[in-house]
Amino acid sequence: MEKWLIILVGLILAVIIYEVLRRQVLKRAALKIRLRGQRTVDQAMSQILKQLSSTAVAQQVGGDLHSVPVADVWGRGVMAFEYVLEAPGMITTDLPEIRRILNNHLQAYARDEQLPAYQAAGPALRVTDAWLRSGQLHIDVAYLMNEATLEYLEDLRRLNPKKS
Repeated sequence: MEKWLIILVGLILAVIIYEVLRRQVLKRAALKIRLRGQRTVDQAMSQILKQLSSTAVAQQVGGDLHSVPVADVWGRGVMAFEYVLEAPGMITTDLPEIRRILNNHLQAYARDEQLPAYQAAGPALRVTDAWLRSGQLHIDVAYLMNEATLEYLEDLRRLNPKKS
């Protein structure tokens, strides 16, 4: 009886250790993928903002470029990142034009860099949201590289069909 109990406890411990290690490996792999996607979007936004620095609307936007994943809210694997830029003097009525300009440049960047979209579901890079708060322009940009991001975009479309 004692022998079976020791075998059972050993088997349970082996399963627990296996699951912990498996989760760590998966978490690390997901982090590497997210960081690669974030670097790609950061490079695109950096290049685009440099190009736009000569236009009248973009001259109002400035500050360091830093992105934060929105995946904490929407779930794992979502390749969407928020940028906060200083935008003194910008008003809410400028936002549709800013979105249009950024989306056009993001599409051109994705085409030039040959960034494919998941299941050819449209442009690989796109602005999903833009808003102003306390003189800052907040921009969410999605990199459509996987199913989770595609589902995120579909959820956004259902939440606000006017912006899509």
